[in-house]
Amino acid sequence: MFSFRNFRYSSVLNNEILKYILIISLLLGPSFLVSDTSPELAVPGQPETAKLFILDASGSMNEYLGIYQKVHLAKKYVRHYVDKLPEETEVGFIAYGNRLPGCQSSRLYQPLEKGNRPGFQNKLFGLTPSGATPLAESIRIAGDYIVRRKSPTDLILVTDGIESCYGNPEKELQVLQQKGINFKMHIFGLGLKPEEKRIMQSLAKIGNGKYYNVGEDSDFFLAMEDLLKQEPLPKRTEVESEKRKPKIRIAGIEKNQTDSEDNFYRVKFIFENSDSDNQCVLLNLKRRSSTSSKIQSWNPQRASEPERVLRTEQICFRSRKGEGEFQISAPAHLPLNLELELWDTKGIPSPVDKSGEKNLTE
Repeated sequence: MFSFRNFRYSSVLNNEILKYILIISLLLGPSFLVSDTSPELAVPGQPETAKLFILDASGSMNEYLGIYQKVHLAKKYVRHYVDKLPEETEVGFIAYGNRLPGCQSSRLYQPLEKGNRPGFQNKLFGLTPSGATPLAESIRIAGDYIVRRKSPTDLILVTDGIESCYGNPEKELQVLQQKGINFKMHIFGLGLKPEEKRIMQSLAKIGNGKYYNVGEDSDFFLAMEDLLKQEPLPKRTEVESEKRKPKIRIAGIEKNQTDSEDNFYRVKFIFENSDSDNQCVLLNLKRRSSTSSKIQSWNPQRASEPERVLRTEQICFRSRKGEGEFQISAPAHLPLNLELELWDTKGIPSPVDKSGEKNLTE
């Protein structure tokens, strides 16, 4: 049977417990009562800058810049740039042209998303050049899309021509600035004439961005690398440390002398590239350099000093990682080095990494 005495004892006990809780909370400070991870108290981090590309898929992108079609170069180096961004960076793209004639062809093909790199690449490589160059319309569409975003956005225009639809790109950029949109606009001009280049330089200046003139393949690579340098360095983690390991390396070289003139070699290698399941390993047999070259390679994923390459061989795989070996013969009297390259052959072939040179004949 419940009694008043029991109730009184229980109330006294509860009061004592509450008293101890209050004392402990005062000693520990306010973090005991309110979690420091609550949204109101959390310290905001540096906002990540999203990357929204505006890609020229007009008919003139079918033309050649050097030995490559402009559209192929654009796809190759946009992918290269995106692959080097942190996974948490939002990326997307608008394109104009792409099978659509006329001046109303601008479309948002890939919304800004984190981590959806396969979807981005599939839509990127599906672009087929056609139509005109509505730059002003594309800038307006980009502005309408990012107007509600609080974090900054980089607009990255890749084009081989200026406005051809009677729009005013400068005015559209000024409208975005008047609306208080947090953005910059960088421009890659592919094979532009001097007057077109001047117009695009002015447009990039209005957009508080950089202009890059692209006259050939190597220009595009260096320009993308320069833009990547503008990115804040990500925090170093163990996972990123793993990513920095070489993706292709020489595991061993076995030499067998077959006669007085030639030696036979078995070159074993190991590769791993989590970004693709279609890749080739390229072996470059090279003359040994008598002096140490200080000339920087135009592409750090490619073999250095290609003029020293005497012969190349390749083996291709349908896997993300594996091992294999080359079996080659070489003149015994020549001082030779070898170097391996790993190429991603999914879509447009592109170099991924290199092994560094090894002395073959010592």
